[in-house]
Amino acid sequence: MSPFDLDDLNAIASLDSEDVLTAVERFADQCREGWEIGRGMEGLPDADGVDSIVLLGMGGSGVSGDVVQSVVEPRLPVPFRTIKSYGPLPEWIGRNTLVVAVSYSGSTEETLAATEVAHQRGCRIVTVSSGGPLQELAATQGFSHVKIPSGLQPRASLGYLTMPILGVLVEMGLVPEMRDDVDETVAVLADVAERSHRKHPAGTNPAKDLATTIAGKVPVIYGGYGVGATAAYRFKCDLNEYAKTPAFWNVLPELDHNEIVGWSQLSDLTSERFVLVLLRDSDEHRRVGLRFDVTRRLVEDELADVIEIEAEGDSPLARVLSLVLITQLASIYLGLSYGVDPAPVEVIQKLKAELAEQ
Repeated sequence: MSPFDLDDLNAIASLDSEDVLTAVERFADQCREGWEIGRGMEGLPDADGVDSIVLLGMGGSGVSGDVVQSVVEPRLPVPFRTIKSYGPLPEWIGRNTLVVAVSYSGSTEETLAATEVAHQRGCRIVTVSSGGPLQELAATQGFSHVKIPSGLQPRASLGYLTMPILGVLVEMGLVPEMRDDVDETVAVLADVAERSHRKHPAGTNPAKDLATTIAGKVPVIYGGYGVGATAAYRFKCDLNEYAKTPAFWNVLPELDHNEIVGWSQLSDLTSERFVLVLLRDSDEHRRVGLRFDVTRRLVEDELADVIEIEAEGDSPLARVLSLVLITQLASIYLGLSYGVDPAPVEVIQKLKAELAEQ
């Protein structure tokens, strides 16, 4: 592990080659802009008779579906499904399905393939990208296309990927008005970003302190079904990509029916190298809250440390994105603390290059 001072602003600027930290620090502004992009869309599909909503996307783009689903599903009158693959698409997806195809670059091969199938079935399609073949496909086939700003990493663009979808769903009348939730969310995110800004030193910076706590260990993240689970999965992915480190996640209450038993062995290893991060939500089911407490008590002796992080805000949107922001910043700081550039994902690029040759 390379020594790195997280309070050295010049060192951060030198190592962060694509300035992803700045992109994430302005997450609140990105969410506001993304919302307005979605609300400004014209020529959207007719919502009359829509009986299901499907989001197609992979990686940092596909996570937008997880976030949207965790926010709107409890008050959505039709099923919502996120599909992260080429397919096959379930047979029930058809002309009364609203399909939202999301790819930041517009060139994600799985999403393009699934979108073609959705088009063949006569689905009502909205595409979201910064350009690329997905935008070209939309222009050719007459899909509604949401154009978002380019020049960022997909994983640093969650505001541009998620908020336009929410705006589109509101514009189509499929979910109730969310402007108050968005206003609250932007305020909460601005506050989280300020407290976790690089200018604040370790010891007073919650994101830097989280990164320091998990440094050198294998993080395992648990969240409650819905908001917490969505944030847990996102944290796992951010740790993989920004910090280039293994990380794992699971969801309560399901993990109490299997994974909790797995901490019974290899305690010599887990008590030295594994840290458990619990993402808590004020609106989690009462019994899920109890399960968090009991689960922690039963496994904490098998772990190097246990950390709890509380969601902030009242609305589901604010709560899930507050968890996403603090953990994403911590993931970037962790990568920096390891002395690695948080931006490149060389293994993914190598994989794509090999696939392109096949």
